[in-house]
Amino acid sequence: MKIPDSVDFRDYIKIVGDLEAQEIHSAGYWREKLHAFADGPEIRGQCLPWGKTHSTFRLRPGELTLWGGINGHGKSLLTGQVAMWLAKESNVAIASLEMYPEETLYRMCLQAAGSGNRPSKEFIDSWTDFADKSILVYDQLDNVPSEKILGFIHYCAIELDCKHIFIDSLQKCGIRNDIDEEKDFINRLQWAAKHLHCHIHLIHHVRKPSQSSGRYKPNKFDVKGSGALTDLVDNLMIVWADEKRRSLIQAKELGASVDEQYLLDSSDCELICEKQRHGRWHGFYKLWLHASGQFTPDARNIPIPFNLEEENEND
Repeated sequence: MKIPDSVDFRDYIKIVGDLEAQEIHSAGYWREKLHAFADGPEIRGQCLPWGKTHSTFRLRPGELTLWGGINGHGKSLLTGQVAMWLAKESNVAIASLEMYPEETLYRMCLQAAGSGNRPSKEFIDSWTDFADKSILVYDQLDNVPSEKILGFIHYCAIELDCKHIFIDSLQKCGIRNDIDEEKDFINRLQWAAKHLHCHIHLIHHVRKPSQSSGRYKPNKFDVKGSGALTDLVDNLMIVWADEKRRSLIQAKELGASVDEQYLLDSSDCELICEKQRHGRWHGFYKLWLHASGQFTPDARNIPIPFNLEEENEND
C-alpha cells in the first residue's frame, strides 16, 4: 500500500469544516443500531493479540485510544504488535514519526518471526507479502503539522479503507505547548474516528516518576499535557515495564542472589486499562517480553505464532 506522491492532504482538510457540523436526528434514526445492540454480542470490536483480554477489552470503530507510557517502557513496540495483529483482519495505517519506516517494519517482522534470532530473507519476503496488502507506513519523520496528520487520517480512512490508524506520537504532531491547541487537535481526532468509522490510536508519553524504586505505576494523572487529553479520549491504555524485575533478572544472570518470589509473582510488563468509556472493565493485564520483541500472555514466554488466529483464546 502506497500513498501516491501527487496526493495533497490539504485537499482532505478542506471538506472537514462542512462535515464537522453537528447533525441532529430524532431518536428513531438510530432504531436499527439499537436492534444491533439487542441481537449482537455484549462486547464489540476487534481483539488485542492476547486471549486473556478478549472478554474485557475491545477496539471499537469510532473511538480514539491513547496509548501512554514512560519513555523506554515499550509502548511503541507493543502497539506495533497490536497493529500487526489487527492487519490480519483490517487495513492499518501507521505514522511512526520517531522511527524510519524500515525500522518500524523490521521490528514488527521480528515479532512475527517469534525468534530471538534474525529472520531469514525467505521469512522477511513472506511477511512483507502479507504486510504489503494491509499495512501502510507514512514515510515521514520528525514534526508534522497537525493539519497534515488530519489529512493523512482522512485519506487513509476514505481512500484506503483503513480501519485502524496509529499516530506515534502526539509530540510529533506539530502541537505547541498550548493547552487549547492540544484540546482542539484531540477533539478533531475523536471527530474523525467517529465520522470515518475507524479507530485512531495515539501514542503519547507519560511523565517519568520521581520514585526510584521502579515500582511506581503511572495513571491518567501522569499523562503529559492537560487533563482534557485523558478526559476526551475514549480509552486510555498505559504500558508499564517493571524495572525492578528487569534489574533482578540482570543481577541473577551475573550470579547474584535475588528475590526469587518477586520474580515469580511479577511480569515484564503490565498493560493498564485506565479508561474504557464504552466498556465495563478496568484493570491490568500481565505480559512477558520475548527475545523477539513480542509481548506474550504468560510466564512461559512462548510467542504467539504469526499465523495464529484465535487459538490463544484461553491464554
